[in-house]
Amino acid sequence: SSSLFSAAFSADGRRIVTGSNDATARVWDAETGRQILALEGHGWVINSAAFSADGRRIVTGSNDKTARVWDAETGQQILALEGHGDWVGSAAFSADGRRIVTGSDDNTARVWDAETGRQILVLGHGGAVNSAAFRADGRRIVTGSNDAMARVWDAETGQHILALEGHGRAVNSAAFRADGRRIVTG
Repeated sequence: SSSLFSAAFSADGRRIVTGSNDATARVWDAETGRQILALEGHGWVINSAAFSADGRRIVTGSNDKTARVWDAETGQQILALEGHGDWVGSAAFSADGRRIVTGSDDNTARVWDAETGRQILVLGHGGAVNSAAFRADGRRIVTGSNDAMARVWDAETGQHILALEGHGRAVNSAAFRADGRRIVTG
């Protein structure tokens, strides 16, 4: 049997995307539970799956060291984001859908052009990056790492802005509040 590693709603709440250890992401009707699509192409566990804000694309991150972008209507793979040296545990779109941020066990987060797949930035940590997310305005990124730190970065230049210290262990999750004025870490 398969285990789920990720589940997320589309912005309109009508669909759910899940990532599993069977190397498949699946899209489901949130009202009926009916499977709509199976996204196949990863070579290993899918750790992260998320819709773009407009619901037209899905990004997945896998233990096969790639993130992939899919058409959320047809299930067709659009892009493979290659460059990480280890598992990709986190993948998310910016609110405008133009960029993707990924976090990896290779101690980096990376920013990608969501249209071309070109790598734009590499953000370094002292341990695996478990979580990476854009602020709603797309100008900042927050990352959480096994190095017991969360960090805030300029999403355009990659410049390190803040180190959020005080965690005794790994930071597995980090996210901005909707207004961008606060960050929560776990």
